[in-house]
Amino acid sequence: MLERVYIDNFRCMVNFECHFGPKQLILGPNGGGKSTLFDVLVLLRDFCVWGSRVENTLLGFTRTRWQDLPEQSFEVDVSGNGGLYTFRLVVDSWGNPIKPRVVREEVYFAGKPIFRFAQGEVRLFNDKHEEKVKYPFDWHRSALATIPERPENTKLSWFKRWLGNLLFISPDPHQMSPVAEKELPGPTRNLSNFAAWYRHWRSEADDQSLLQDLREAIPGFEGMDLKDAGMGNRFLMLTFSAQERQGRAKQDLAYTFNELSDGQRVLIGLYTVLHFGLKPGTTTFFDEPDNFVALKEIQPWLDKVLDRVEDEESNTQVFVISHHPELLNRLGFAGGIVLDRPRGRHTRVQPFSDPSQTDLSPAELVSRAWENE
Repeated sequence: MLERVYIDNFRCMVNFECHFGPKQLILGPNGGGKSTLFDVLVLLRDFCVWGSRVENTLLGFTRTRWQDLPEQSFEVDVSGNGGLYTFRLVVDSWGNPIKPRVVREEVYFAGKPIFRFAQGEVRLFNDKHEEKVKYPFDWHRSALATIPERPENTKLSWFKRWLGNLLFISPDPHQMSPVAEKELPGPTRNLSNFAAWYRHWRSEADDQSLLQDLREAIPGFEGMDLKDAGMGNRFLMLTFSAQERQGRAKQDLAYTFNELSDGQRVLIGLYTVLHFGLKPGTTTFFDEPDNFVALKEIQPWLDKVLDRVEDEESNTQVFVISHHPELLNRLGFAGGIVLDRPRGRHTRVQPFSDPSQTDLSPAELVSRAWENE
């Protein structure tokens, strides 16, 4: 579980530190830093696990504008595997043309090192924290991303798997393609590859519980299937039951995925994430999942997500950026934090509260802009 994040000199984040629980509701005005928090975690995952290039996502315009500091710093605390992990990454600039350079990249478990990179040198430790390997490495890449799983470094491998499994979801129905050219094991942030991701899980797991939830959530929904579109492609088709007419038998009608409404596509995507994305031991981030969807339509999904998190055996963690009244009332006081930028400066964080003791519900406080005042 993600316990803590520290960010310094990245956009509006200056000496920013925040601690988290298993159910975390994130509130705040536009431009307050909510999406920036998610963006940092995406950056760390892609750089330190997948080895992505970061020339356009570190330094340059991502440094805090009103500071003149050369380094950007990031820290993450994660509990799991029987202990507490701490990850640190410090980046500055070097060369001509200027490129981001890794000054320090390290992972600790229970306060002891299991991986360290500094001054162009990698040091690897086994599960007993004994230094075993030392070698030079490129300052402009993540050394952690190149470390394979081995029997002697299971602690480090666990952390990399956890980081690689971070899931970020912000559905955009206009980008959700109905065509699956191949199977893809994970969804993109906006679910643009939804059909390809669903194609993968159709071959890996039973989707009957997903379809049953969709029948309850979407009026008339009967089923979902992938039809041959030639050249190895599959086309996502959905079946809806037509209303019975006098003298006529009930009839099922087939629609392509892109013929559905924006809200229907988003609901289908969200329920699929619920069934195939919220796996035990994972952390998932939802950015405004209630966009495009009516309040009464999103509430059953929210209930199921929170029930999954509250199941102690699932060990699942969920972050949600939302001002949905149901989420506010369920999580506002128990798991809500507010990010804002007073006078347009750096982001600050504080627990959601009712300092005036109005006894209003969280949703009512937000609607009147009285929270934390």
